[in-house]
Amino acid sequence: MRTFRTCTAFTLIELLVVIAILGALIALTLPSLTRAREQAKGTQCLSRLRSLSVSFTTYLHDHDRFPPLNNEEDDGAWQYNYLIYDGRDFEQNFGPMIADGSTLDDIQALFCPIQTDLFHTPGTTFNSWPVIPTRDTRAGWARRYHLTGKTLAQLKTTVALASDLIHLPDVIRSAHKTGVNAVYSDGHARFVKDPGKMTKNDLASPFDKVNNETIKDLWKIMDESP
Repeated sequence: MRTFRTCTAFTLIELLVVIAILGALIALTLPSLTRAREQAKGTQCLSRLRSLSVSFTTYLHDHDRFPPLNNEEDDGAWQYNYLIYDGRDFEQNFGPMIADGSTLDDIQALFCPIQTDLFHTPGTTFNSWPVIPTRDTRAGWARRYHLTGKTLAQLKTTVALASDLIHLPDVIRSAHKTGVNAVYSDGHARFVKDPGKMTKNDLASPFDKVNNETIKDLWKIMDESP
């Protein structure tokens, strides 16, 4: 007696239903995955700032004092507080910490993974790494003014040492949008929500680069923020 096998297969309608269900599940999970990735980047950003604080401590242990912030005689409150390489050397700001080969051994520690501004992310056309002579290489962090030549012991209170870029409003928004991450002289790091002045500052206007009141105000916000 001959037996016959029955072949089973999905109908077109069943396949379309399965595809529709899969599409709905993907649509539901993608926002959660995106948020999870952003949260992970935010955690990594704070972690890198904390490691920067450790690097400051290491540098101070080896060299006794903070490196100069810039080429000006006065370590004043100015906007250009993010340089690693100034087109000539590594002698200012974060440069000495990279140049000595022991304080910071990974250039990525000087950048927040959330930052999207091409002038402040590593290895772009606008921010070369390795460095190119005559071109600036910029970090993704800003360093506080009036630290040159000082030690941590000389700071009378807990103050913000470094943060996401203190810069033009659109550059501040290009990272965390509503504030900045900051690391403090006691080693802790946290997010500082913008009270309204960070992303609406007047740094786009002409200003005194050595003694800028806006820069002072922005660091004061970080110091006083609960």
